[in-house]
Amino acid sequence: MTVIVAYRLPEAQKYRLIRSTHEPLVIPSYASLSGLSGFVFAPFSVSASAPLLVIPADDVQECYCEKCKAEAGAAGIEVVASDRDSYHEDFRRFRANLLSGRFQKIVLSRHIEVESKEDLDPMHLFSRACTLYPHQFVCLVSTPRSGTWLMATPEVLIERKPGESLWHTMALAGTMRKAGAWEDKDCREQQYVADYIGRSLSVYAEETVKSEPYTRMAANLYHRCTDFHFSLKHDEEVGRVLSALHPTPAVCGIPKQAALEFILNNESHERKYYSGFCGPLNMDGATHLYVSLRCMEIMDNVCRLYAGGGLLIDSEEKREWEETEIKLNTMLNVLR
Repeated sequence: MTVIVAYRLPEAQKYRLIRSTHEPLVIPSYASLSGLSGFVFAPFSVSASAPLLVIPADDVQECYCEKCKAEAGAAGIEVVASDRDSYHEDFRRFRANLLSGRFQKIVLSRHIEVESKEDLDPMHLFSRACTLYPHQFVCLVSTPRSGTWLMATPEVLIERKPGESLWHTMALAGTMRKAGAWEDKDCREQQYVADYIGRSLSVYAEETVKSEPYTRMAANLYHRCTDFHFSLKHDEEVGRVLSALHPTPAVCGIPKQAALEFILNNESHERKYYSGFCGPLNMDGATHLYVSLRCMEIMDNVCRLYAGGGLLIDSEEKREWEETEIKLNTMLNVLR
């Protein structure tokens, strides 16, 4: 199987294509990414079934994005597996641990399976995602170790643009369908993420500048966001910064380690690369690593779409379910 990576940065008119017949590098930990260069494909939690991969950028082509909005993404798609019952049980179990005080916040995810009458064309779906979501990071990764994944994500984990000295990350959480006043639950949920990122950066960063929270649009939803710009005391510590940040409370929970272990042991499915991170690391003087949200795993004529949401003690199951349904539409629209 040829390794293929295609990615397009937000607002860009071109995408980059990496093809290789060599196996990706398997990296033991997030901290071990320091000093490496290539395209990173990181799971939610490193495991034998979902290893942390770096694809060397030996052969990179730059291509113009094709406009294909009018063409269908796939022939005759149908949702063949939903997870309403398992979500109900997961929600009950997760919320019980919020009520007991074990967690302040925890993220519950789910997935659906969609079937097409014909085998899916990943590059065509990538082009559709680029057309539909010009303001998001769109990425296709296909390797023997990971399988094939497509995402169109709004959330920066860490980045530094060419020629700039400062790094950037964001606290993105809270969701609403229409622009308006934020509810208290969303403000608290996003503040947990912002506080966590601020504490994590304080160990490695200096000259940190934090924005006021603002509303940021992503596809068909609005999120509450705080930006952080900072310099690192030592650039070679970027791997340690990634290890400190990931997984943030935007995809995991508080306290971090306990929430991570609970999710791994209690969610009804394995997240694999959903809510991990991906992007170019130290390529052409720049790093753009994004959280792998709004994504799907592609398997011949079947794909598995993932979505999640942050739970607090006062979260309501119906509302949280509806939020994941809307998030799933990001990738469903690519297929339709």
